[in-house]
Amino acid sequence: MAQPLASRSAAVEGILSRPGRLIIGMAVLAALLLVLPGRTVATRGLDELFYILDGANRVLSGQVPGRDFITAQGPLVHYLPALGAWLGGWGAALPVAVGVVLVLLAPVMAHVLTSRLDPVLALLSAAFLVLVLAAPMNLGEPMTALSFAQFHNRIGWVALALLLAMVLPPLQSGKDRRDAAAAAVLAFAMIHVRLTYGLAAVAVLAFILCDRRQRGWAALALLGAALGTLVTALIWGGLPGYLQATTTAWGAGGLLRGSWGDIIDHALVSFTDYVLLGLIAGISLWRRWSLRYALFFILCALGGFWIINHNEQRWGILALHAAAIVAAGRILREGDGPRPPILGNSAGATLLVLVMMLPTILHNGIALGLHVTAAVTGAGRPLPLPGMEGVRLADIWTGGDFGGANRYLGTVEEGIRALSALDPQPESLAVLGAADPFSAALGLRPAKGFMPVMRWLNTLGPTDHPAPEALFADAEVVLVRAGGSDPVRALYMPFVEGNFTLIRQTEFWQIHRRAPAARP
Repeated sequence: MAQPLASRSAAVEGILSRPGRLIIGMAVLAALLLVLPGRTVATRGLDELFYILDGANRVLSGQVPGRDFITAQGPLVHYLPALGAWLGGWGAALPVAVGVVLVLLAPVMAHVLTSRLDPVLALLSAAFLVLVLAAPMNLGEPMTALSFAQFHNRIGWVALALLLAMVLPPLQSGKDRRDAAAAAVLAFAMIHVRLTYGLAAVAVLAFILCDRRQRGWAALALLGAALGTLVTALIWGGLPGYLQATTTAWGAGGLLRGSWGDIIDHALVSFTDYVLLGLIAGISLWRRWSLRYALFFILCALGGFWIINHNEQRWGILALHAAAIVAAGRILREGDGPRPPILGNSAGATLLVLVMMLPTILHNGIALGLHVTAAVTGAGRPLPLPGMEGVRLADIWTGGDFGGANRYLGTVEEGIRALSALDPQPESLAVLGAADPFSAALGLRPAKGFMPVMRWLNTLGPTDHPAPEALFADAEVVLVRAGGSDPVRALYMPFVEGNFTLIRQTEFWQIHRRAPAARP
């Protein structure tokens, strides 16, 4: 027998009366779906995965990011996967890292969204943010392109979106301490993921300081984030190197990265999101004009574009989605009023946000489901690298990517065989022109002072790069990817050839060894 309409309405009201619990439940469920299988499944981006695991391996071997190796990524990008690898091996490194972030951000997300938004809008926004963070795929990629590459960008975007939502004053007063704590946690995370996001966090809190209604908690949040960063810097010890590597990266890449064609393409890919934000923001401002909110929407559009221009992703300016949430929140607070405009009433505002977010919710939800299914069933082949059998390469309707990844794995296997045959085994290894899965697989010590992630005009450039004398000072053996016209290789090979001896060459690799007397 069908449930009476009144009973169904009461059930819905009961669910919506506890949105905070539902949001925390979403985040915890997503974390469990990632962590419990204990495997990482990838269909592409193995080199990017190896870069992440290299940083984690360096941490586990006792190195400190920013002090013992050069990186423009914050310490959380390295310590979180290291924690995952320590707890569950290399197969669990990234699922545990993202799962930990989901669980830690869950109460912050629940507080921010439920304190400022209508329950329906809060739950919709939470589903969107949780799945953006949890789905193992780079934003803008097909749902079958499973990869934990650039996972730190998703952390930064989600934290930024939550902080931007805090521009809306809370629905009820008296929660300043919670607001300050939540904002401080978000700003701290953004600073320690990448300074691009850290600057955005400071800018958002400075903007909120201009609102006298929220000035108190915003000041406390800035103070808390600053103190947290100071204490972490004293314990961590790598902040100066982190700042220097970031300055080098900004010098190499410039204020806007890529050609004008790349820049225009970034804008065109996000054109639909800009149009939808323009609609809902325009309706919000038409109903009640505010210069402050008009400026906020413009800053989200421009600042979000600047951040994605510095990321390695084509789509996914979550600042636009956060601005749409704020615009819808303004409309819903006022109600329909005596003369609701077309598409400008409460239902229309929620519908526009749903249209903006639902494709990503479905897209990322399917991707997460594919990863869980593949991990549980053991789909694909385990990586043929010692200790990394928990990482699997799968073909999920990705024939081209799967074939390319298998060919890449073949080059890695060849490098492992060549290094294993060295007698004596090297004390320290640096890999030039490629990622380094070799140190973790063979139990070698990665060279200190090295820069693991070398991307031309991204982390280094012709005039902005680490000096080779410092970069290779601790390396006994340098493994170089053979062939090609890589500008990074061209930049550093004269030094390598002048200070190391070529002792072995394979189809894909050159092995250079420093003479014993020349080692420091």
